[in-house]
Amino acid sequence: MKELPSKYYLTHFHEFLAFVSGPCAHLLSIEDSAFIGKFHTLCEDAQCLYVRGLNRKSPIIRRNSLFYDEINDHQLHLERLITEGFYTEVKKEHLAELTHNLTKPELAQVLRNANVSFKSSQSKADYLQLVNEFCQFEDFCAFLDPTVVLHRGQDQHINYFLFLFFGDLNSNLSKFSMRDLGIMPTQRGVSTDNARFDFIDEAKSAFFYAHQRREVMSLLPEQQIALAQQFPSFPTPQGTLANEHCDRFLLRLGKAILPHDQSLGIKLLAASSEPLAQEKVIREKYKLGEKEWVKNRLEMIIEEPDSEVLLSFAEDFLARKFQQKRTSTLTDMLREQSTTVLIDEMYMDSVEHGVKLFYQKQKKQAFRTENRLWRALFGLVFWHELFEMDSNALVTEFDYKPQAINQNNFYNLYEQDIETRLYRMTSAQITFKQVSKVMLEKYGRPNGIFRWHKSLLEVLAVFFDHVDIEGLKEHLRMMAKDFKNYADGYPDIMVVDNTGLRFEEIKAPGDQLRKNQLLTIKLLRKSGFKVAVTQVEWFLDPLQPYAVVDIETTGGRANQHRITEIGIAKVVNGKVIDTWQTLINPQRHIPQKITQLTGIDDEMVSDAPLFVEIAENLRSYLSDCVFVAHNVNFDYGFIRAEFERLEQSFRMPKLCTVREMRKAVPGLPSYSLANLTRHFGIDMTRHHRALSDAQAAAELLFIINEVRHEKANGSRLRG
Repeated sequence: MKELPSKYYLTHFHEFLAFVSGPCAHLLSIEDSAFIGKFHTLCEDAQCLYVRGLNRKSPIIRRNSLFYDEINDHQLHLERLITEGFYTEVKKEHLAELTHNLTKPELAQVLRNANVSFKSSQSKADYLQLVNEFCQFEDFCAFLDPTVVLHRGQDQHINYFLFLFFGDLNSNLSKFSMRDLGIMPTQRGVSTDNARFDFIDEAKSAFFYAHQRREVMSLLPEQQIALAQQFPSFPTPQGTLANEHCDRFLLRLGKAILPHDQSLGIKLLAASSEPLAQEKVIREKYKLGEKEWVKNRLEMIIEEPDSEVLLSFAEDFLARKFQQKRTSTLTDMLREQSTTVLIDEMYMDSVEHGVKLFYQKQKKQAFRTENRLWRALFGLVFWHELFEMDSNALVTEFDYKPQAINQNNFYNLYEQDIETRLYRMTSAQITFKQVSKVMLEKYGRPNGIFRWHKSLLEVLAVFFDHVDIEGLKEHLRMMAKDFKNYADGYPDIMVVDNTGLRFEEIKAPGDQLRKNQLLTIKLLRKSGFKVAVTQVEWFLDPLQPYAVVDIETTGGRANQHRITEIGIAKVVNGKVIDTWQTLINPQRHIPQKITQLTGIDDEMVSDAPLFVEIAENLRSYLSDCVFVAHNVNFDYGFIRAEFERLEQSFRMPKLCTVREMRKAVPGLPSYSLANLTRHFGIDMTRHHRALSDAQAAAELLFIINEVRHEKANGSRLRG
């Protein structure tokens, strides 16, 4: 792995500060600027020592841990940092941070200082609860000595600077290291001459409410109520981002308080513009019996809706509560426009894949699309407007989503350009050419709208062969107007048959249609697209092919060792209909202990094909099958790792004969392949050779499926 220079972290910090004190200079208070100036007066080693401390998760730092080989005279520089306020002694306001930093024995010492009884068998969580309930600041005396423990100072400035740089409270300086190590791709070449905010009041306000929103869930109920009571004295949010954080803060705090103070909780929720907050207010008011108020509010929303989300809720709630409608829109959609398909229960863990194969076996075109297709369409169609037209779209190379998407005002800012773009989409063929051109030019470029995929162009080609261009334009316009609510919830698959193109939302037994899915489905239908809800019922398909696989390897770890042999027994309707076997040249020495186990040595595989040479035939042979093996994750993991080395994905439904045999025949002393074959009298020509083991596992599969069929038939009869 690539190595970083010894003081890489200081280089990164200077890069970070250059942005903060440069393009963001107008967003800094006098105190912020003074902190930066004070930092620059420190010598290099003192700067290193401070930045090292910044990379710690906790602001509570044990003094003896601040020793690093590349820093000289630690004590001298540490005293300077303490004098300048970069580190401080632990104070009463730091108590919560100190408590969570202590080990279990240290917490025990605090409890003893407070004369609180406890048991050594109690968990650390129990200790923490006792400390929080019964201990005072003085009880921590052993951990308050500044020669032992320090508190990192100036975090209020650093946290604000990180917010200015990254635009959120979750990012930290480690992203610079991940960039330089090649772990994190970034938007190289992005100009860093822009700031996220125009005015300091906007920046400080957004930071304040983002911080308040994050802190809510870490507070105890009484602390949340105290915070809610302080809200009227909070500063008025300034700017789009501050208002969004404020609305979400009120939603989070209001929901948390409702069980403890319903009136205060409703008051907070009512002050939020978030649709979910408004919905919650209506539901709570209805519970309180304020039905006239609720009815009037619902009618107002329907007459002048602020969002499609709130409108959809209002129409549904009004119909069910005031117009004697018995079922919800979600239920109606499932009942009115749904189909049912029978899928082999092997696809329980990958139901969408099972339905896709179901249609493909009927010679229909079917693709997994979900959010990928629509996000890709949006990103490719509006790539220029999103990433290239405005130099402020991305602020730093670490940005992925443009600011207009983060603030959900993309259409408002670029309405004329968006409408011009849509006007020029005169046909599906012309649009596909434009999209393909963007895809070829920009392929692989990191962005926060969609993920690149090798099969994307194929899916787009089929889509544009059948799409109504006017419906597509209308839907893209709605996405541009409200990307926040129309970025997800899209149907699972796209199907093309003799009736044309349609989308299907797949629901297995017990699955529910979520609200965001309902909203997106309604919008797609409004734009002219066919959308169905497909409900799956499980059954055991006797004609489902199984590929019973066994491999031999050079060792036990897929990421380190390689395959030396593959054997496959293909099973349909309780019979082995075909077998496939090959040795593989692992391109490395086979250890003696492996040879003793399998009989496969270096000479045997010297002229065998490489995995790359059989990969295509193997994938074809496994196509449409359930991947079966004894301890399936071992064999599956090795084959997937081999494909990953070729930069190819590998995904199949799996069945483990160990796990299924435990269900089918419980209580056996051992479920190893050798012991099971001995127990059931199954012949093995050569244990630890791939095809022999695969054929033995196939015999176990017959037993498993016989039990499964009996159980399925019994359930059907009882039903």
